[in-house]
Formats: sequence, structure tokens, C-alpha cells
Amino acid sequence: MYALVPEPTPQILGRPLPEWIDADGELQQELFAQARWVRQQYQMDQVRLRGVIEISNFCQKNCNYCAMRASNQNLDRYRLSAAEILGIAEQIHRLGIGTLFLQAGQDPACDAILQEVIPEVKRRWGLHILLCLGEYPQATYERWREWGADSYILKFETSAPTLYRQIAYTPLTKRLQCIRWLQAAGFQVGTGNIVGLPGQTLETLVQDVLLVQEIQPDFASSSPFIPNEGTPFSQRESGSVRRTLNIMAILRILLPHALIPTVSALEKLETGGQLAGLNAGANVITINFTPPPCRSKYVIYSQERFVVSLGHAQKIIAQAGMTVRPVAI
Repeated sequence: MYALVPEPTPQILGRPLPEWIDADGELQQELFAQARWVRQQYQMDQVRLRGVIEISNFCQKNCNYCAMRASNQNLDRYRLSAAEILGIAEQIHRLGIGTLFLQAGQDPACDAILQEVIPEVKRRWGLHILLCLGEYPQATYERWREWGADSYILKFETSAPTLYRQIAYTPLTKRLQCIRWLQAAGFQVGTGNIVGLPGQTLETLVQDVLLVQEIQPDFASSSPFIPNEGTPFSQRESGSVRRTLNIMAILRILLPHALIPTVSALEKLETGGQLAGLNAGANVITINFTPPPCRSKYVIYSQERFVVSLGHAQKIIAQAGMTVRPVAI
């Protein structure tokens, strides 16, 4: 099991980690420049594109920050069929996007759909299949891997056990155990945190970074908290874009081979936020292919979230002076 006990605060680039997490102005630009240098030195400078289909907004969990929480009776629920998913996957393939990203709330009914979709996607187009579906038994992860799924994202969200239980109502140890099972099953694994959760501190964020470093994921992510309608946290303040970008840059330096996304939540909070993510060391952008009638019901950030289009992605990649990797994984 991953360690959850605080350790002495480490230093990177000659400064304590908290100083970098809180960096602003010239110090922040120094951090970003170092992250870009590392990205270039390790040949991670081309942007990977993912095509996401949000296949279900049903969820067993009741997390305080998410409007897809099980107790939200006002949300119109949906679940895409295998045929619908395969139709969209073909479109993603034709656009030259090499990764099919299937995301959902924690919805066990998706299992039968995945049994049909994953092998068929592999047979027809050979796409890299990335899943983000929540916490399941070890045997379930192994089964999905056997069907052909390649990678999996399971963010731990906060490394503070008490705070995690207050927010998600389940133990952090269970979440971390799932990450270990995924790694053991042979998945490429992504994880990370949410910046600005109520009750979070600077020291918590330091421990978040250390936990990511301990896990050694293939993908590392940091995203800002966004208050969501229909949740207990609807009136809370948004997370800091500045701190989120700083953590992304730190993760690039600590995990030079990792894929690091610049998430849509950055653009939701600040125009130009995703471009700033690329300039902070990110190298992944996810394009949304969820059908519009369902997209508005996938309220992961808020009812009026920023939806990333292929055109938007191409624009900010060019603005960052980067190029798209021909086959993204």
C-alpha cells in the first residue's frame, strides 16, 4: 500500500516544494521554463490527442463536489449503447486520433457494454483504449484488460485520508488499492489530485505531489476544483488555476516521461487556461465527442463546462509552438 504518512518536505530546483506550489510572477515563469526544458529533453514535446466519449452519468458514489453523485435526484441520467459508442469511435479513428477515452460515473451496468465495445474497437481500428470508470474489484480490472483496454485513470483527488473520507464517504485506502490492482493488471495508469477542495491546505498539496511521485504513474494530472450546481460544495470558491499550473509543472519535472493533460477545467476558469497548461509542461489534450444531448448531462465540472473541440485543441497547440503526435497514446 502506498504510504500516507507525512515525510520531510523535499526540495526541487533548490527550493522547498511549497514555494514552487505557491510560485507567482518571475518565480512561476522560471518553474514553467524548467518544465518545458524537461519535456523537450525527454522527447515528450509532441501533444497527444484523446477522443473522449462520456458513456454514462450514472454513479454509485456520492462525492460532495460532483453533480453526478448518486443522491442527485434532479439529474437526467443516460447510458450510451454499444452501437452508439462504436459509431463515435469510428469518427475518432477517421480524424486520426489514436486514443479512445471511455469515461463514466461509477456505473456497473457499463460492464456489459464494454464487453462488446472494447474487443470490437481493437478488431476494427486498433485504437488505444483508455478507461476512467471508478473503483471496481480486482477481477473486473483484469477482465477489462483481457478484453483489450490499455490504460486507466483513477485520480486519488486528495492524499489526506480524513479529508478524502469527508468528501467521498469512502476510504482513501480503497482508492489506492484500486490503483495498485490496475498497475498489477498491466494497465498504464493515470492519477492525480484536485486543487482547491474545501479543507485542503498547502501541506496537503505537498503530500499530493509526493503521493503521485510514489505511485509513479504513466499519466499524472492536476485539475482545479470547480463548484458544481446540485452539490454540497456549490457555494464554495473555485480552486486556484495558478497552483494547479504550478503542480503540473512540478509533476513534469519529477516525472519527465509522464503524459500530463491540460484539462478543460483550466479553460472553464480562465480563458487561455489550457494554453497555459501546455506552457507549464503538459502534453495531452482531450477532445470531447460525447453526443450534445448527453454532454449537457455529464455534469462533471458544472452545467456550463468548457467543451474542448478539435479546432480549439489545434489552435492552442499551434500557439504553444508544439505539434500533434501522429498516433497518440
